[in-house]
Amino acid sequence: MADEAAIPRDDAPPPRAPSGSFARVIGVMNAVGTLWIILLMLLINADIFGRSFLNHPIAGVPELVAFSIVGIVFLQLAHTLRSGAMTRSDVLLNVLERRAPRARFTLLSIFHLVGGLLMLMIAWKFWPSVVAAWLYPERNFMGNPGFFTIPQWPLFMLVFLGIVATAIQFLLLSWNDLRSAREIAS
Repeated sequence: MADEAAIPRDDAPPPRAPSGSFARVIGVMNAVGTLWIILLMLLINADIFGRSFLNHPIAGVPELVAFSIVGIVFLQLAHTLRSGAMTRSDVLLNVLERRAPRARFTLLSIFHLVGGLLMLMIAWKFWPSVVAAWLYPERNFMGNPGFFTIPQWPLFMLVFLGIVATAIQFLLLSWNDLRSAREIAS
């Protein structure tokens, strides 16, 4: 029979992968994303002020906003997963939590493993785009030539790093869920 302390309670926080240097890395990525949001808001407000009162908008703001939104999402994706804020349906997991906690952790382990493998496949397929954007920046840019352009390689690199970090986080969660299922069984 399972030990009472090993069975998760409703008020217990969701289990997470162990803390460590990787947790700090994705914490820094999340903080950079948050600071980027603040700077983006300042840029947008400065552009609005320039358009409205000075009749002189800031060049490239729409391109920078489009660039930034994608970069911010991928910088913060792994931290979102780690903190348990990733959108999912918990109906079955909630039922299993009360009735079969070991099955719940096993199901979560499989879910997180599949998520990690899918993210690794995405990273594998995306890597050639990162290399092409790095090697040929004159062909890989955002914006209007002659007015405002941004090379795509920094954005592609951020997206790639975010995908890899999210894959690692998925795999860490899978391992942690598997360990929790084993602890309940013993």
